[in-house]
Amino acid sequence: MEAAGVEGLVGKIDVIFSSFNRSDMPGMVVGVARQGRILYRRGFGLASLEHGVINTPATRLRIGSTSKHFTALLALLLAEEGKLDLDASIRTYVPELAGPGGDPSLRQLLQHRGGSRCYLDLGFMFHGLAVPQQGTVLATQIRQVGRNFAPGDAMIYNNSGYHLVSIAIERVGGATFESQLKSRLFDPLGMADTASVPSDYVIVPGIATMHMPAEDGGWRRGLLPSEEVRGEGAIISTVDDMLRWAAHLRSREEFGSTKTWHELTDCQSFPDGTTGTYALGLMVETYRGVRVVHHAGGVIGGSSQMLTVPDHGLDIVILVNGAPGADPVKLANQVLDVVLDGQLDAPESKVQSEAYRSLVGDWWSAGEEMVYSLTDEDGLLKLTVCGTPMGLELERKADGRVVSPGGSLGEIEVGLDQACTGDGLRIKFGGRSATYQKVSKDAVNVAAFAKAAVGEYRCEDGHGKAVITTENGRLLVRFEDAWGAVETDLDCLGESVAISTQRSTKWSYALSFSKIDGRMNGFGANSMRTRGLAFERI
Repeated sequence: MEAAGVEGLVGKIDVIFSSFNRSDMPGMVVGVARQGRILYRRGFGLASLEHGVINTPATRLRIGSTSKHFTALLALLLAEEGKLDLDASIRTYVPELAGPGGDPSLRQLLQHRGGSRCYLDLGFMFHGLAVPQQGTVLATQIRQVGRNFAPGDAMIYNNSGYHLVSIAIERVGGATFESQLKSRLFDPLGMADTASVPSDYVIVPGIATMHMPAEDGGWRRGLLPSEEVRGEGAIISTVDDMLRWAAHLRSREEFGSTKTWHELTDCQSFPDGTTGTYALGLMVETYRGVRVVHHAGGVIGGSSQMLTVPDHGLDIVILVNGAPGADPVKLANQVLDVVLDGQLDAPESKVQSEAYRSLVGDWWSAGEEMVYSLTDEDGLLKLTVCGTPMGLELERKADGRVVSPGGSLGEIEVGLDQACTGDGLRIKFGGRSATYQKVSKDAVNVAAFAKAAVGEYRCEDGHGKAVITTENGRLLVRFEDAWGAVETDLDCLGESVAISTQRSTKWSYALSFSKIDGRMNGFGANSMRTRGLAFERI
């Protein structure tokens, strides 16, 4: 590309990030390369509000779940050597998993199709951002007697699966998981500023502070609520190192067989015959007519996106440490639009809310015990899961289907036009589909619900309990375990369903109650990452 063309691109990319170019807010670092040549690398905002240090391309930041495909590739390399069998059950390598958590294969865990529950999700529910002692993650998985679904039946994003695969890698690889990442993946590519750091409480030079907004308008330090994060999301890196890595995802010249690289990006079919977009720690999708390979990441107070467009040699890395309003997935797509301007199909049309105003509200499936909501945000129709405040955009595909790309959740198909005929809202996600019926809090007798629900409930799989109370007309639920407690309002959506949303994590849960003789005798808790977590009245 001619120098004038590069200069023009730089100016256009600068416009995308101009609102984050501030000296009083946390920010991000951005890197863009084409065919291995750096087009753009700049820092925005502060790496530390506390010390007034700015973000630069040399700043190290957490990449969160973008770490996952590193774990998958390391497992594949060990499989090449006959040390791991990805199609063996995880119990083969972690025999402590005597219950249902030991049934999934390593491959199913890496695809999020193992059916086990996510330890971070359980932790958010019962103790919020409190940090349990080390060893709790494995103990949580050993304890499980229930699961989200049978292995291979569906897909739900799950950090526990990657944690368990990390343990298997460590046990067969002859060294710690972290040192194997360094010696086998980082060092061969010269990624000197990249490491796997399991705890935010360990001081590591050069890492930006993660920032999360405080309720008083200030800022709090973003700390992961675990000191044993591993292959699920522990990597720290710089944009330069990540651009080296993204280029190698295309060239594949330093390590890995042809079979290994194929498996890393192979998206397999679900039992219903549909094909997912999640391979092994990477998503493979089509964006405006081009094939993109990517994975985003999120930590407490930070986020990331790594995206490569193989056919165009384009690599984009965005690492965020709390910039207000920053969505690295959307920002990366905007950069892609600019760099490949004139080479892309027309963008998918966003679904306007005007034609679907009657559908705005909450929808519940008794069979799935899940709640989805349709909301109107500035004229666009958006989808939320279990009352989570974050709305997912809806797009109409060329074949007429309405979907939410869903990020790392995977594609969610929404039957809007069918719902307009009064037949219910059909939701298809992760190889499963169900019809949801509209519910309304305005139609609920909250006093009667509260009278039936107040009391204490035990959860064996969560190793904790829930206490439902009333206070000054509010219905409250307090989840607690040995490490802490979280209390939230309980919003009733029907005679047997309610929503609990945490202020600190913004994580939400749908609670589906069962009743005997006028009293709730238990409920199942469901979220984006949990299904049917059982609570029984004490």
